Amino acid sequence: MASFMYKRSKRTRNAAAIVLAAVLCLTGYKGYISWQKTDLYAKGVELQAAGNELEAQQAYSKAQQIRIIDYKETETAAALASLNPAAALKSWFTSLSTDLKAAENVNDITLLLKTYNTYQTKASEIAALDEASQKRFAEMSASEQMEERFNNAFAYAKQLLVKSLESDISKKTFNGDNNIAYLLQLPAAYYKDENTKKLELNKLLERYDQARLDTSSKTKSIGEVLKEVAGIRKFYDTNHVEAAWLQPKLESYAQATLSKLEKNDLKGFIAAALLFQTSSELGGPSSKINTYIQTTIRKQFERAEQLATTQKFADAVALYKVLNEYKDTNKEVSELDQRWLEADPQQLLRKAAGTELTFTNVISNKGQAGAKLTAVGVLDNKTLVLARLLADQKIEMSRTAIDQGITVKSIQWSDQIGKKKEISSLLIEAASKTRKVRYLAYEVNTPELFKVLDVEADKIDYDPTGAIIMDNPTGDGAGQKAVYEYRNGRYAFVKTMADTKLGGAPLDIPLTEMISHKNEKIRFQGTITSVDDNHAMIQLNNGYVLLTGNVRFKKGPTTITGIYTGSEEVKKTPAPVTEYRVTVLELAP
Repeated sequence: MASFMYKRSKRTRNAAAIVLAAVLCLTGYKGYISWQKTDLYAKGVELQAAGNELEAQQAYSKAQQIRIIDYKETETAAALASLNPAAALKSWFTSLSTDLKAAENVNDITLLLKTYNTYQTKASEIAALDEASQKRFAEMSASEQMEERFNNAFAYAKQLLVKSLESDISKKTFNGDNNIAYLLQLPAAYYKDENTKKLELNKLLERYDQARLDTSSKTKSIGEVLKEVAGIRKFYDTNHVEAAWLQPKLESYAQATLSKLEKNDLKGFIAAALLFQTSSELGGPSSKINTYIQTTIRKQFERAEQLATTQKFADAVALYKVLNEYKDTNKEVSELDQRWLEADPQQLLRKAAGTELTFTNVISNKGQAGAKLTAVGVLDNKTLVLARLLADQKIEMSRTAIDQGITVKSIQWSDQIGKKKEISSLLIEAASKTRKVRYLAYEVNTPELFKVLDVEADKIDYDPTGAIIMDNPTGDGAGQKAVYEYRNGRYAFVKTMADTKLGGAPLDIPLTEMISHKNEKIRFQGTITSVDDNHAMIQLNNGYVLLTGNVRFKKGPTTITGIYTGSEEVKKTPAPVTEYRVTVLELAP
């Protein structure tokens, strides 16, 4: 029993000792915690008083977290409340520093610019607050080395961007708009100032644009170059860059391009000019390029008129049609067509026949039967064509086929063939295998041409009665002078004339009595004053004697044997004169 009681007493004593030890430990811990809290509070007060708000905020926060004892709880809460802006600012700087580091690590210029702008915005906000807030911001910025880090980051970014653009210039591959945009966004502070930044970047961008325009002008069409320049200008406008160099460089390109085309490619010049005139970059109607274009076009219009004046109508029309691409020339071409028709028988014939082929043996006559121009020609040696340009600019045409194998030597108008009409008949002289000439005559009765004569002979003469005298024709009258009369719309053989050289003797008369012996064989003396092939002239006081015949005329005194065929009044200036016609049979000295 005693032993049991002893053991029980011992256990009680041990338990009491343990409890006492626990109480002593708890008391010691509480004392330490109490000291720590009071110390933290005291440090917070001291730091806050010294202006070290971030450290003060940390000390107060640690003190507040000790909940075992209460000590200055109200004062601590008030201090933390006053120090909350510093805590928020610290958090903001931590986040900003993280973004800046990320931008630095991968050279992310977009993030760098965003971080910088965020920093500058915050700095502006703080600058509007009290001195304590400004001091707090400056301290934290210095703590994070923000200015130095931004300076280093932007310097490196600028170096990379400039290097990239220089590489584009060297390689002639121009995809640097993004890099240019980044350079333009770099803060002016990192260029010393705004003016230095502008001068430095303008110098680089002018070199860049010159290089890419030089390359584009060699590899791209005019339209593509202009589109590219418009894109560059839009880019610069968006980024607030004046780019005063862009217009002069485009003007130089336009001038060089147009000057080259002007020399040998007017169509190309006009196409290029129209494109350049659509470019707002070239300055509009008063620009140098537009003035140059207008001057060049005006000179081409003057050249077209010069060509027309010298009757190079085809060249003038062709030039006007090219100029029509720039300016409507339908009026000029229409007027020129009329001038061409009035001046060029070939053109009138081509227009009438609807062909571009060339006519041969062309003759023409102005004012005949009221027409501005009447033209006759042979097309492809197969068709005789007569065209008349009427007063109302309409064209009237007559045509007839020519016998196959005929070789036309000449065509002439003749008022002595056929019936008297407003439009003269046509006498064609063609090659003959058996005689000197094949004579074909056509009477004009628009829109028809009627063949009234087709005889091969050595010569043709006209009798005052209207008959035609053929010398040595084929068929009837061969070897003699044959008389053909106009009957039923054609000339037909009617008789032969006795050869006057073998017939009766001529009647010797003085020249003054010639008019009394019409259609008689006479002989007289006279002085030939002029000779023209198979025609000769004896000058009289009241006119002249026209001598014709198959003899060799020469100037001077001579004795003439021939037939007086009649006379006709001829209009001369200042007064009409009389023409006496003699068919000469023989001349004697």
